[in-house]
Amino acid sequence: MALRLSFTLDSVLSERIDQFAKKQELDRNEAVLLLIEHGLDLAAEEGILEPIRDRDYKKEARMQKNIDSITGGLDDLRKEVRSMHHLLNMSLKNTEKKTTRRGLFK
Repeated sequence: MALRLSFTLDSVLSERIDQFAKKQELDRNEAVLLLIEHGLDLAAEEGILEPIRDRDYKKEARMQKNIDSITGGLDDLRKEVRSMHHLLNMSLKNTEKKTTRRGLFK
């Protein structure tokens, strides 16, 4: 599961990240993630950290997009089911009204 983090960078470091992102044709978020992962990989190689699992940012972004699409489809389905439920209730009430009439005209 992805987490949103917030941190403050000085302007020099921010500019370096932006230059890296531009050269790699990445957006800033992807560049920061890539730099962090490479830094962690180097730390793991030096024995400072345990190695981390392989991670594909674009694959995760596609998966999130698919999840969002499925969620949207489920929301549409929920609305449709509610509409059908309402129509069926209205039809049932109309049927009950017709069958409960008494008198000369049935």
